[in-house]
Amino acid sequence: MLLEVNQLARHYPVKSASLLLGKKKVLKAVDGVSFTLNAGQTLGLVGESGCGKSTTAKMVLGLLAPSQGDIRFEGDEVPHRRTAQWRALRKRMQMIYQDPLAVLDRRLPIIDQVTEPLVVQGNGSRYENHRKAAASLKAVGLLPHMFDRYPHELSGGQRQRVVLARALVLEPSLLVCDEPISALDVSIQAQVINLLEDLQQERKVAILFISHDLKVVRHICDEVAVMYLGRIVEQGNTQEVFGKPAHPYTQALVSAIPVIRQEGESSRRIILQGEPPNPINVPAGCAFHPRCQHAMPRCRQERPELVQLDAQRKVACHLHRADVVAGQTTAAGE
Repeated sequence: MLLEVNQLARHYPVKSASLLLGKKKVLKAVDGVSFTLNAGQTLGLVGESGCGKSTTAKMVLGLLAPSQGDIRFEGDEVPHRRTAQWRALRKRMQMIYQDPLAVLDRRLPIIDQVTEPLVVQGNGSRYENHRKAAASLKAVGLLPHMFDRYPHELSGGQRQRVVLARALVLEPSLLVCDEPISALDVSIQAQVINLLEDLQQERKVAILFISHDLKVVRHICDEVAVMYLGRIVEQGNTQEVFGKPAHPYTQALVSAIPVIRQEGESSRRIILQGEPPNPINVPAGCAFHPRCQHAMPRCRQERPELVQLDAQRKVACHLHRADVVAGQTTAAGE
């Protein structure tokens, strides 16, 4: 097991006038997330904006301290941020950001920026570091005549390749990709995705892939975890989750994926009513019940836990609990 996340949570105290009356409010950005990731595997995290995907990624890398829960990398707990142990571990865990131009230094040639992680880690001589940086840039498809260019002289796809080369130069075991293609044109997106897949097969690197693009997630990920208001509501094999979504929220997400329909064929799009609840005042019971067309009285009172649905999938929904299903079957027989 490369990465193990157990009951991870990140809570933020919220300042408000109600504090004067002794009432404390807490924003639960992430609230009890658990998953595992093996070497060479890709896990997709999907869900609406604000559901806690990026916060989860930052905690995995040690950039944010969790309020509770633990993260283990290769069996050892991830050390506290900015300690010597954390710095040593960070070279094994790298991140690919959404906007490459925002994370590259516009004042430095790209070869220097790819060399910098090696210098920080003190890995070798100046010549050896330069050689490794050049090899990393070539591995992502950039030609030698580009190495002395500055970020503004490259296209968006080329800049994202530079970011990828900088992450791979330390030979990490885990890549955390936070919306790595959303800022790119569609044709360039395909190139970057294919490059990620090729590098993963070659180096057996694990990928935690965060994206709103469900088509890409379905294509690249072995497993997928669907998040809603800080919690995972469905998780399992990608083809199973997308082919037969069990949770009503997952069903709505999957129905929004564009498909080519025959003339006269009706749309199966599920339109969710209302907006996601305020994360400071999450409804009692299942947080999704105000928007769920299948909500039962139990959904308003008891929060469902993530339980095993079948061999390849988990779901947090009362509709799939054994006692609920048995009760519905009995009622139907009557």
